Amino acid sequence: MSAYPYSRMPSAPAQASNPRRHPFGNALNQQQVPQAVLPKILEKPKQTPPDPPLPRQNSKTAPPSPPKIITDQDKLVEFHRVGFLGEGGFARVYEVKDVRGTRLACKVVTKTSLKTKKAKTKLYAEIKIHRSLSHPNIVRFKDCFEDENNVYMTLELCHSGSLMDMLRRRRRFTEFEARFFLVQLIGACHYMHTHQVIHRDLKLGNLFLDSGMNIKVGDFGLAALIENPGERKKTICGTPNYIAPEVLFDTANGHSFEVDTWSIGVILYTLVIGRPPFQTKDVKDIYTRIRDNVYEFPPDRAISTDCREIIQHILTSNPQQRPTLLEIVGSSFIEFGIVPGFIPMSAHDVVPDFRYITRPMSVMNLAKIKKAAWLDDDQVTSIAVPSAPQDSAMNESTNKPKNPVTSSIAQQEKEFQKAVQPGSPISALLSSARQPLVMSTNGTKESPLFRKLQTARDTKSPLRNVRTMRGLQDIEEEGGVHKGAREKNEDQQRQKELESQKARIVAQMAPASASHPHEDQENVPPVKRESKGKEKARESRKEAPAVDVHMESPSPKLNGFEAAAHTLTLAFEAKSAGRLFRDPREDATLVDEKVFIVSWVDYCNKYGMGYALTDGSVGVHFNDSTTLILSADKHHFDYISSRKHGAVYVRKNYSVSEFPDDLKNKVYLLKHFERYIMDRLYGDYEYTFEDVNRTKGMDFVQKYLRMKHVIVFKMSHDVLQFNFYDHTKVILSSQGLLVTHIDKNYRISRYSLTEIMAQALRPPVSDPEQAKFNQRLIDKIKYCKEVLVSIKNASGTQGSSLAGSDEDAGTIGAGMGLGSRSSKMSLR
Repeated sequence: MSAYPYSRMPSAPAQASNPRRHPFGNALNQQQVPQAVLPKILEKPKQTPPDPPLPRQNSKTAPPSPPKIITDQDKLVEFHRVGFLGEGGFARVYEVKDVRGTRLACKVVTKTSLKTKKAKTKLYAEIKIHRSLSHPNIVRFKDCFEDENNVYMTLELCHSGSLMDMLRRRRRFTEFEARFFLVQLIGACHYMHTHQVIHRDLKLGNLFLDSGMNIKVGDFGLAALIENPGERKKTICGTPNYIAPEVLFDTANGHSFEVDTWSIGVILYTLVIGRPPFQTKDVKDIYTRIRDNVYEFPPDRAISTDCREIIQHILTSNPQQRPTLLEIVGSSFIEFGIVPGFIPMSAHDVVPDFRYITRPMSVMNLAKIKKAAWLDDDQVTSIAVPSAPQDSAMNESTNKPKNPVTSSIAQQEKEFQKAVQPGSPISALLSSARQPLVMSTNGTKESPLFRKLQTARDTKSPLRNVRTMRGLQDIEEEGGVHKGAREKNEDQQRQKELESQKARIVAQMAPASASHPHEDQENVPPVKRESKGKEKARESRKEAPAVDVHMESPSPKLNGFEAAAHTLTLAFEAKSAGRLFRDPREDATLVDEKVFIVSWVDYCNKYGMGYALTDGSVGVHFNDSTTLILSADKHHFDYISSRKHGAVYVRKNYSVSEFPDDLKNKVYLLKHFERYIMDRLYGDYEYTFEDVNRTKGMDFVQKYLRMKHVIVFKMSHDVLQFNFYDHTKVILSSQGLLVTHIDKNYRISRYSLTEIMAQALRPPVSDPEQAKFNQRLIDKIKYCKEVLVSIKNASGTQGSSLAGSDEDAGTIGAGMGLGSRSSKMSLR
């Protein structure tokens, strides 16, 4: 499909497997096809397969231009057509400006091209998908409306043209520029993929540049939504030079997200070489070269070994063997190459000079670009955890009254069916397309396309700006069109339902599950672990009993949140009085804490919180307050349930090959959490090890709370962990007397609270870096104290708003939904 250049730059004339893991999937009797019997569709067959269809040659005449002044049928919006930008398919793109002078791109689709149900469905899907995406490196969708002859979509105007425009002038790019653009492109793709969207038409002509020379991915005419994990698309689509081999030659098995990864490899090759890798004059020959994976690196185009290797790695015929997007970002080509902080406007015509960039500057530039593209370690995203079988224990809501949102879904289905009927008014289509993407919660059947278009709401969060996901959010999408009274009422009803659900989570679950209605992942891509030996037993740690063990505190002594809050309060009171803090419990040796959280992923809106501990165990804190914790041997696991509002925990031990039937679905989900975390998030650090001898009584997360700048975990062995969003961690053990600090570079250091408070009373040290570190550490511990005191106060006031001197501590009540419904249970 031709590109839609949402820009006003004129086109120039054209010029010439992880070895550390011990997967336990076989124990679940999953049907896995042996590698030996997989269809070898990507190898050159003995007989030439049927040729894939060639691009359709449309002999249609160009549609008439839209009016000079574009308005909708109700005369509520008005745009002045400024100039023509480009065309493709049945659409033309113009630059327009509104009454305030704001310039936008306007995609115009003639109604004569929307006579068939297929054409309407395609436009409906494009609008629903594009308007639901919000990322710094994706062209923003503004609005859609119609007049008598056309349907209009207003989009962000990219002032610097497309990468194709730029390549025509420059002929090829430097590797410095390629790294910059590649990270931004991967950021956009990673966002799309984590929201179940495949673009399927990534190419230079669809990569636009804003006024700051930043990538903006556009044209979602071929985009598709993946409704279920493992779902494969089978439509042959794309642009010949960029199409992945499985799209052309494996329609039986279909394709998925990996097709975008392939296109990224083609784009990188094109940037540094100057032409696509499989390009020939004949389309059939292009397809043959793609099938046979035949391309070369011209000897007259010098590129680095790292660049060559990552291109070869990406352009692998077998989609399962291609690197993940995060692995590409972590490759030597990007990590160890020089990365500029920006691309100058002059780069349109001349090669920029980046010789001034030092290695430390490059590291800072890369970190800045990754953060801007939402690829930094703590970025909010989601994972595609497969849905459990129909009899899932997680579907306990089936016994509850029907969700009010069902009526909205049924209405949308009705609107959609009305819209796609041939001859029906386009306004019905646009009205349906404006509806937020929502999820059916009661098993209501929808049409296959409609279900696909609801996937983005499968997590009860709109596909929206990820930066807004830190705190509570409503269901209404940002930047939405003006809504009528009926639509506003439906939004309010959905909002009330969501708030009610959040309140129930807090009120019913003493081991407090976070109420954050979206997914969050922390950590960098996995670092392959070298074998450290099968065991590294922990010192002086008792193993918990295996069967029906009651872990109720025998005495009213302080523990958990209250104990640490009490200790830290005493310490800061002593500091305020100018006294040295000293706790007699320190006379006993404080044992360094070895077990804490390394990686975590929040999918609490649907299943729960998954996490991996330093000892190699992996757990899931489910939304029903139960926990599965898998031993580092990947064969044994504990099942933990709570009683008496979290005062008592009952633990039972099983193996993955033998467990009760009622745990089948939770074990099924544990498997996918374990695979995702250990393959993508878990790293090899100085504090990680494998305690394979501990097959029962593993430590686990009892509860967790999310705040604006930190997420707090309480562990079963009375360890509190504060993961800050600046990628640092503070771990409190021995009731707050021992502080473990991990910086953003994963360096670990341990201090007694007495040492830290004594240092705070001394004059600053001469080393400015050390002085800054000391001050930041004391500030973070003070912040931890205020959070813990606020949690204690919230528990004591049964859900009233929390008070605290710190701004964020004061928002915990709202963040957990405590203020919306009184809770009689303690959060301790």
